[in-house]
Amino acid sequence: MWKNYFYNIQTKYSMRLSKTIPLVIRLDGKNVTKDKSINLLDIKTENSFSNSLEKTVKYYTEKYHCFAIFGSDEVSFICIEPRVIIKDLDSEETYFSNEVISLFTQYFFDYFNEFDKHKKVYWHGKCFSINNEKIQSYIKYRSRIIENVMTTYFLVSKNAYNGNEKLETRIDKCKQFSDYDKFKDIQRGILYYNGKRIDLDKFLNGQIEELNKIDIDNLFSDLL
Repeated sequence: MWKNYFYNIQTKYSMRLSKTIPLVIRLDGKNVTKDKSINLLDIKTENSFSNSLEKTVKYYTEKYHCFAIFGSDEVSFICIEPRVIIKDLDSEETYFSNEVISLFTQYFFDYFNEFDKHKKVYWHGKCFSINNEKIQSYIKYRSRIIENVMTTYFLVSKNAYNGNEKLETRIDKCKQFSDYDKFKDIQRGILYYNGKRIDLDKFLNGQIEELNKIDIDNLFSDLL
């Protein structure tokens, strides 16, 4: 009786994940955008926050053969085959969201902070299952959120942010600066698959490049 009682309490506050539907794991760096010592625009400097995040994304997308979109202080991993990551995290394969995210955030924390040594960055995490046909729209949604943060961040760095401006207005203002060509590469987020960067625009238009060892027609028939 007690076993069932406590099991019911445990499962009430977590979600059972699908064994077959793609798994999303989303992480946000705690207080990163408020930290003046972190420059989110600097992705080239070795072991900067954004550079460290890219290295970490490259590692985990290759390890789990998954997608990831990252930018500003966030990253979303989209795992087409959830068994791959869940089996690696939990040998019992219990498929509960709280167990998966608690383990993954610890692994992610250790790997990321091996690169970014100026201070430890902690991560909020959540995970959920998502239907295959929603992958493209989810990546587009996260890209829009990243762009919203990054355009504001860019304009603030130029002392050109007036507040309460529409995103389209901010984008137009960003284009007026001489270093916009460098900024636009990270403006809407960076998309990875299997350790390689993918062209975001082409992906959102149904064209997937640099995918290795994968049956595109089978996995992405709903996207193309």
